[in-house]
Parts: sequence; structure tokens; C-alpha cells
Amino acid sequence: MTEGLGTFWLAPRLPEFQRAYPMLLVDLHCGMRSVDLLRLEAEVAVQLTKPTAADLKMIRLGRLHSMPFAAPSYLQTYGVPASVAELKSRHRIVYQVSEQSGGSEFYQRWFGDVPRPGFLAVRTNSSTAHAAAIANGAGIGWLVTYGAALGTKMVPIDLDLRSTRDVWLTYHADAGRIPRVRHVIDWLVDCFDPKKFPWFRDEFIHPGEFPRLYRGGALPNHFEGFGVAIATEANPFASASGAAARSPDGGRSGIRGPANPD
Repeated sequence: MTEGLGTFWLAPRLPEFQRAYPMLLVDLHCGMRSVDLLRLEAEVAVQLTKPTAADLKMIRLGRLHSMPFAAPSYLQTYGVPASVAELKSRHRIVYQVSEQSGGSEFYQRWFGDVPRPGFLAVRTNSSTAHAAAIANGAGIGWLVTYGAALGTKMVPIDLDLRSTRDVWLTYHADAGRIPRVRHVIDWLVDCFDPKKFPWFRDEFIHPGEFPRLYRGGALPNHFEGFGVAIATEANPFASASGAAARSPDGGRSGIRGPANPD
């Protein structure tokens, strides 16, 4: 599974799975290269590229939506870009390039005409390094929107520079009949349920809408300890264009649904 999903979304949710199945060992391998299930590199894979092997079963779990984010410290220094043209001429960006991220494709589409010196500040293949660089003010970078729900204080930038990647669960048909593997498959499907987690829906939903649409329990700050949840009083659901939203309980480090959701 990809590094970002494994580190920031699934690993913090593993304790609930372990409580349900305490005798199962979860071997969580994170990387940007797609594993070869036919060669038994894994029993189950979560990836951002659609499987093509005919012998594999696949489930589309949901969709990741990415948009520009920046740290408050960066915006205090450079300001908020009011347009794509201003972003290209006055700002610095951080970019992730890896096998499944699609970074090279998006960069060429949006910024292929911009000289890199003075514009491209950081390029990395690591999701964690990418997020940490943005959080510490290295530049504006593209992050999945669900980060705003998990406690990051980075600010979404409202520019027409968004991208999407589908999330695929794949496994060998024989493995799917093994009870321990079936438990993992069912748990993964639940972890990406768009009905529970609106940021995985097919349509783009602005992070400012998450508090209104998310009806589940509190989501802890999964970014804590990674240099990503930087100290600031900024509202994590406020976009840099000024459109703000607040979690229903007034909190700033996560979102909490109503005590008795409908």
C-alpha cells in the first residue's frame, strides 16, 4: 500500500482491527511500487493504479482528491496566490514524484512551461517527507483533502489545480476465501467507506464542508509526531481564500460528529 495511506490513514486504525482479531499478525508494507500478487508478494494490496491481471479480484474503495495546501508560516511570508498565474510567478512549490502518485503527469500539465529554478523548491518520492516539507513552510504542495480532517494545520488554497486518484483493493481469488484474509478485506472496505468518510466520495468536497458532512466519531490527530501538525491557531478547515468552517464542537485538531447522529 502507498506510504501516505498506510502511515496516515490505516496505521492509526489498526488498533480497532487488532482488538477484533487479536491473534492475527498484520504485515503492513508501505511503498509507492505496486506489489505483484501473482508472485505472492502480498495477499492483499491497496494501490492507486488499477490492476490489470485477469486472475485478480478488485474493489474500487474510493477516490482521493488532492488540492494545494500551504503552512501558515509560508502564507505569512509569501502571501496567498490569487490565481494560477500568480502562483507560477511569485511562489515556490513542493512536489512528490513516485510510481503511483501521478506527480510527473500533473506537474507537466500545470507547470511544464515554468522554469524550475526558483519555483520548484522540493521534489521527493516520499509522502511523509512531502507533507513535512509543506507543513514547515518549504512551499505550496498538493495533499489529499482528508488530511484536513485528521488534524493538520495546513491551509487549503482555492485554486483550480485539483487532481484525483482512485483507490483499488486487489487480491487473488483463492486468498479471498481464507478467513484471516477475508477479515482484512472487509476491514479495508469499511475504512474507505464513502458513506462514512465523505472525503473518499467520487465528487470533490472542499475540506470546509467536512464538519457538516462527517457524521462519525472524533478523528484523532494522526499527523501528530510527524512534523506535520505544526502549532498554530489557524482553523484547519479554513481555506486561504477566506471561506471558513469550524468543527461542530469548536475543536481544531480533528472533527467530531454529533453525539447522536441521525
